[in-house]
Order: sequence, then C-alpha cells, then structure tokens
Amino acid sequence: MKKLHIINLGKMGGVERLFLQYLNEADDNSNEIICVSSEVGKEIAQQMPHQKVTFATRLFNALPLRCPQFLRKYLLQWKISRASADVIIVWDLIPGLAAKPKRGKLLYYDHGCSWRYAKNAKTLRFFSMLDGVISASYASKRVMELRFNLPCPHKVVINRIKTPDGIQDSPRHLSTSVRLGTASRLVSLKGISVGLLTLKELLARGHNVVMEIAGKGPDRAEFEALAERLQLGDRVTFSGFQHNVADFFNRTDIYLSTPVTEPFGLSCMESLYFGVPVVFPMVDGQPEAVKEGVCGIGIVPSVSIEQHKTLTGIEVDFPHQVYDPIQDSLVDAKLVSHIDCANAVEKLMMENHYESYSRNAQRFTLENFNFEVFKDEFNTTLEYYKKEK
Repeated sequence: MKKLHIINLGKMGGVERLFLQYLNEADDNSNEIICVSSEVGKEIAQQMPHQKVTFATRLFNALPLRCPQFLRKYLLQWKISRASADVIIVWDLIPGLAAKPKRGKLLYYDHGCSWRYAKNAKTLRFFSMLDGVISASYASKRVMELRFNLPCPHKVVINRIKTPDGIQDSPRHLSTSVRLGTASRLVSLKGISVGLLTLKELLARGHNVVMEIAGKGPDRAEFEALAERLQLGDRVTFSGFQHNVADFFNRTDIYLSTPVTEPFGLSCMESLYFGVPVVFPMVDGQPEAVKEGVCGIGIVPSVSIEQHKTLTGIEVDFPHQVYDPIQDSLVDAKLVSHIDCANAVEKLMMENHYESYSRNAQRFTLENFNFEVFKDEFNTTLEYYKKEK
C-alpha cells in the first residue's frame, strides 16, 4: 500500500514526533511526504536524514522559490496526483486543495487541531472531501462529531510513543525536597502559571518543594516575571529545552500538567513511563492518557480565564471550547485551581501513596501504550479505508 503524507514539518510538536516515530519504524519504501511548510525544521531534519521530502509550495523542489499564492492549491493537487498513492493522510491541518484527489482515499488525522478550526467554508469544504478520519483520542473524535458531524467513517487510534530510553529500574521514592516538574512549550494555554501558583501555595503550607519548568516558548519572560512577583526565588528553575528527557523525568518526583486544553497529553504519558505520577485536568483527552486515582490525580477545572488573569496577570490565549469527558459535551475553557493542585500534590506525598502511584504508572504504560500496537492499529485502519467503498 502506497501512502502519501501531507504534513507541516516546520517545527517539532506532538504530531510531528508521532509521525517521525511511525516513519522511522517503517520497514519498506511505501511512504512519501509532501511538506506544507517552506522548510523542514532543524530538529525534525536530524531525525529523518535520508527521507525525500516534496515541498508543497516550491516551484522547484531543491530551491526555496515559492509558487504564487493563488496557484498553490493547483500545484499541490498536481503533486498529489503524481504520487499515485493508495491513501493520502493529511496530518492535523487543513490544506488548500483545488478538488478531491481522483486517486487514493483522502484521510484526515486529528491530533487536536479540530478544537481550533474555524467553522467556515474552507474547513467544511475540506471535510466534505474526506473518505475517513483517524483521531488520536476519543476526545478528538467527540470534538469533531460535536462540532462538524462528519458523514464519513471515523476511527480512533490511541496516541502512543516508543518506550523512552533511560528509565531507571529501581523503585522510586520521594526526594527530601520534593521536585515538581512540567515540560511543555512555554505559552499561556499550557497553564505554567497554575504550576507557579501551586508551588507558592505548597511553600506557604510549609512543604519543602522545588519546581523545574522545562521547555521554550514566547511566554517564558511572563512566567519568569510571575515567579519573581510570587517571590519563589531559587525554588523554581526554568531549564529550557531538554535534549535528554530521561534526565528530566528521573529527577522529577511529581509531574504537573495544568493546560487549559490537551487533546491527549504525550508528556504525561512520557512521565508515567518513568514512574512519575501526574496531576492533571479532567479535560479533553487527558483522562485517556492518565488513569485517575491509579497513576495520577485528575482535577475538574473550575477557574475561568478571567479569574486566572486576576490571579496572575497572565491572559490565556484560547478563545475556543474544550471537551468535558465527564458530561460528554463542549464547554467554555477553564483552568484548574492551584488550591486543588496543591491538595493533589499533598495527597501524593502521603505515606505509601507515592510508591503505589509510581508503580501503577509504569504498569499502566506497559499495558496500554505499546508503540507496536499503535503501528499495527494505524496500518490496519489505513487498510480498512483503502478497501472501503
């Protein structure tokens, strides 16, 4: 089966990471790539040095000269046609297509962008061309159903990652100075500010805790300023992008995931692989990545974006609804309370609780997130759509 992948490879994110793992595990030459970004990001290029990439908007593939805007959908259509693929997978974006491809089944893989798409003519036109949809979580499937009610078949292939390197075999125990950690792009919707408020609350309660915030992003200065206003001093460290995630997770005791939205939560899954329990919001696909009361503690979001701005001075930029997995409905976005987060951390710090949650975390990932299962399910789903009439 010949597969054509249409994807944005400009910068590394969750969908790009999953795609690279899938591509690098392929044992044949059945995959072709059309990249909609003007170039391949450096971090991505390092992980696919031998893979040929066709650029959607370049007139000549080896040169950066781009096609005029009004002609790009026709150029993309021609490049898709030349590939003669059995299945065309569009990864978490809406491309400009002149028409539905004449050959091959057109599929859309949703990794969370469906939360943000405008319900306009371009979006609806693209969705009307689809032969099928694959979602990374049940939450993604429900968001697409509730927002767009697509008539085509819709399958869920749960997000999974390869088992990370560097996992320590010995049982985990809490450090004397409990280390909280979070790793994400430093943007307001990731709720880093909730983590800082949580740290302040735990210190006020007399706990010996520190926090590491890993990652990079445009809002880092705002978070650093908030940490200074909260007088957190050397209790918080902004450690930047982590090239070796094993070192980060092995020195973290409890992982804080406090975003306003999260279609699945790859960093949470990664944390569990290392036996690090997670505090997380009961929103979108987070409960699918972390089992509440087993390897993490889930919190129902209760703080409005306006209330959070009053608390922190930080405005969360997410003017969309999110999925409430408890009520199975779309609701206005909220953040978790830092008081609830501090209570959850205290619960995990109780005698015998931490070791139990940590053991459960590693068991849960081994039983539910084997990457080989993802590969098999994904390829089986592609075969299903290829044969579907």
